[in-house]
Amino acid sequence: MSKIGLICEGGGTKAAYTAGVLECFLDQDIEFPYAAGISAGAFCLLSYVSKQKDRLRVTGVDSTARKEAVGLYPILHERAVFGINSTYDFVEEKVPLDIKTFRENPCELEMGLYNIETGKVEYFNKQQYSEDGLIVKAACALLMLTHPVKINGKRYMDGGLVDMIPIEQALRNDCKGVVFISTKEENYVRKPAPKWQMCLARILFRKEPYIAKDLSIRHENYHKQWNKVKELEKENRALILRPSMDMGITRYTTDGEKLGKWYDLGYKDTLKRIDEIRSFMNEIKE
Repeated sequence: MSKIGLICEGGGTKAAYTAGVLECFLDQDIEFPYAAGISAGAFCLLSYVSKQKDRLRVTGVDSTARKEAVGLYPILHERAVFGINSTYDFVEEKVPLDIKTFRENPCELEMGLYNIETGKVEYFNKQQYSEDGLIVKAACALLMLTHPVKINGKRYMDGGLVDMIPIEQALRNDCKGVVFISTKEENYVRKPAPKWQMCLARILFRKEPYIAKDLSIRHENYHKQWNKVKELEKENRALILRPSMDMGITRYTTDGEKLGKWYDLGYKDTLKRIDEIRSFMNEIKE
């Protein structure tokens, strides 16, 4: 039987859409033998693998619709634009991860982290995940917007600096086909990093010049990764789930009502295509 993978990109608070998709998967008993997530996509996948629907909404909507999540408050208290620690703690306080179900679920979960010392993306698996949440915190540590996270003495941050869409990682793990959850609307185009970001990256990471280089070609890598997904789609080896409409949601949106509707859109979009999803998965497995 061929293996099918589930891959999720990041997108800041736009990942509420991903969380809605994943709740629909749980309701419809849609399971995958393999999953890979980047940034907020990795955070959402924790709740999918642990099969906690209530935790998905808390992760995608409630945790980000707080003053502690984005903006002035985390700048003052965590010296970061995104409050990773407070967000993780909030989710754990409201709906602790069911670590037993998480461990026992046969789904192989991998989360992409960028190793600052090597300039390479490393994928941490479910067995390496610890209850202190360091791996998922590092996965969500956006370049220059949050502080890197230390794991075993090494500094890590969001793997999305290079692998925005973990399609190659899924293929390296022998996935014949993938279901890809995107947080980006149909006409989204990633632009080159602005000059101020490039200048700041060169200053902050002057000892790691490859970081600025990776930032300078990030939009090109994203385009290549999307092209790979599109190529697989033409071969009937990829199914793409993405927002069916533009609701004005950005990676910094913290309006709970807007995020709730975005989450619900993810659920509704998926439910409308559930027969197509089942058919695609069955074809890959054959």
